[in-house]
Amino acid sequence: MDGQTSMSGRQTVLMDQRGRISFPAAFRYAIGEALYTSPDAGNRGFLVVRSEKGYDAELERIKQAFIAEGCDDEDVKDELRDYAKDTARIPPDKNGRITIPEQLIAYAGFSDKVVVIGVGDYAELWSEERLKTYEAEREELRAQRRAKKDRERKAKLAALAAESGD
Repeated sequence: MDGQTSMSGRQTVLMDQRGRISFPAAFRYAIGEALYTSPDAGNRGFLVVRSEKGYDAELERIKQAFIAEGCDDEDVKDELRDYAKDTARIPPDKNGRITIPEQLIAYAGFSDKVVVIGVGDYAELWSEERLKTYEAEREELRAQRRAKKDRERKAKLAALAAESGD
């Protein structure tokens, strides 16, 4: 069933010295037998795992985005090449383990614990430490936005009270 089931949840798995992890069965079922693993598009240091259908869709998305920016054919081909060369097709072994290539392990900063997160039609692989840092940074940004909205709301209320003479 190639990419037909939505993925959700989070699971921490151990990576052995050969770069193998046990990719969760529910995610394998959703993605299918061909797992296409690539660095994240935002260069935040995690890996994205897609089905073959998802990989093809990502290639098309990249192509259309660069065409929309007015890039010529050679620039579009360069972008597609850059994405494709950094993507590994990783079939699970009979035990459901996948072996992550060394260059992707280095990119993601994996040590012994890898967090697998289901994000709809794809999965993310994070180093446990990097994910904690990222989540803490995101929470701080959310807190700052909430505080700004609270200040704006209080200022509006104060302005309304001043207008009404309260």
